[in-house]
Amino acid sequence: MPSPRHARQRLFVSVRRDQRWTAWLEDERVVEFHREREGEVGPTGNIYRGRIAHVDRGLGAAFVDIGAKEAAFLPLRNLDVPPVEGARALVQIEREGQAGKGPRITTRISLTGVCLILLPGRRGISVSKRIVDKDERSRLSAVVKTIAEADEGFMVRTAASGAPEQGLRAEAARLRRSLQDLLGATARSPALLYQQPPVDLRLLRDHGSGFDEVLYDQRNAAAAAERWCAVALPRSASRIVFHRSTEWVPNPAEILDQVEDALQPRVDLSGGGSLVIESTEAMTVIDVNAASAGNAQADVANERLLLRTNLAAADEIARQIRLRNIGGIVVIDFIDLAEAAHRRRVVERLRAATADDSAPVWVGAMSRLGLVELTRKRRGSTLAQMMTRPCSSCGGTGHVRHSIDRA
Repeated sequence: MPSPRHARQRLFVSVRRDQRWTAWLEDERVVEFHREREGEVGPTGNIYRGRIAHVDRGLGAAFVDIGAKEAAFLPLRNLDVPPVEGARALVQIEREGQAGKGPRITTRISLTGVCLILLPGRRGISVSKRIVDKDERSRLSAVVKTIAEADEGFMVRTAASGAPEQGLRAEAARLRRSLQDLLGATARSPALLYQQPPVDLRLLRDHGSGFDEVLYDQRNAAAAAERWCAVALPRSASRIVFHRSTEWVPNPAEILDQVEDALQPRVDLSGGGSLVIESTEAMTVIDVNAASAGNAQADVANERLLLRTNLAAADEIARQIRLRNIGGIVVIDFIDLAEAAHRRRVVERLRAATADDSAPVWVGAMSRLGLVELTRKRRGSTLAQMMTRPCSSCGGTGHVRHSIDRA
C-alpha cells in the first residue's frame, strides 16, 4: 500500500509599513492565518514590569497596569506573597484580552526557545507528550537534567527530538542570557521588557522543520528571518526565500479570498453537503448537512453516502476550527448514522484530522444523537475578531430593531 502523500507546507508572509499577515498553506489551502499591527498589545509570552493598580480580594485577583488600555488580570491563588497596591511586579501575558477585558497574566515567567522552555525558579524536567519514542524521551530527560541549574526547570519541546546535546546546551545558554537581560532592565513601570518575535518567526520557532518553503514579499524581512534562523534554527535558514507577491502561487488575492470565506457561517463540502458554523460566547456549534434535501437520515440505502459526507466534514471541521482559531467548547452535530462502526470511524477521522493542529485538541465520543464534543485551547484572537469589528447599527447581534411608535 503506498504511503500517504505529504502535503506541501508553505508559509507566506506579507509585510507592510503598519502590519504584516502570515498564511500557512497545506498544498493550496490556507490552514492558519495571522495578522499583526504596529502598536497592538503584544501576544501571549510578552513580559512586563507592571504596577499593581488594585487588589480585589473578593474576586481573588489583582489588576496590574502594564501600559495597555485595560488593566491586566492577575489571579491571586498562585502568588507566594500577597500583592500590595502600588508595588512593581514582573509579569507575563498568559492569555490575551478579549471583548474589552484586559489580558490574563502570571508571575511565573517562562522563556521559549526552539527546543526548550526555560522555567526560572522552578525545578523539574518535563518532555513533550508528542515525543512518543520512549528511548528518545529518556535521552532528552537525562541530557536536560545535566543542563538545568539548581534554580531552574525546563520543558522539552517536540522540536527537541533528535537534537544533539551541544545544541540543547547552546539554546539553554541563550535563554539564560535573555532572562538576565530582562531582569537587569532599568525601565520604569509600566514597561515592556521582553517581546515575543513577530508571528512568522514564532511559527518558524514552533514548526520550522515542517515547512518546505517560507516566502516573504519584503527583502528586509526575509533577511531578518534568515539571520534569526542562522542562530536559532539553522536547518530552516535555506528554506526562506524572497519573492515579490506578484510571483506568489497562489497569489495574495487568492489567499485572502480563502480567509474571507472562513468568515462566513456556511462552508460547502467538495463532495456535497455543507457545514454551518455559529459561535457564541459560551461555545461554537457546527451543523453538518447532507447534500439531499429529503430525510436522508431515515434512508438506510444512503448510509454509505452519509458516511462519506461525515468523513469529509470531519476533515473540513479540523481545518475550519484551526483557520478560524476557534477555542473552547465545540459541539458538532453530524448526520445520523445507523451503524455504530460508522460512527466510530467519523470520530477517529476527526481525531486524526485535528492531530496536526498547533493548539491542543481533545475529541470526545459520538452520542446516540450524532453529537461530538471537542475542546480546543484558546490561543489569541479568533479570525473573526482579527478581521472584523461589531456592526455600528446592530452592535454585533446581527439584527436591526424595527421602530415602534411609543406615543
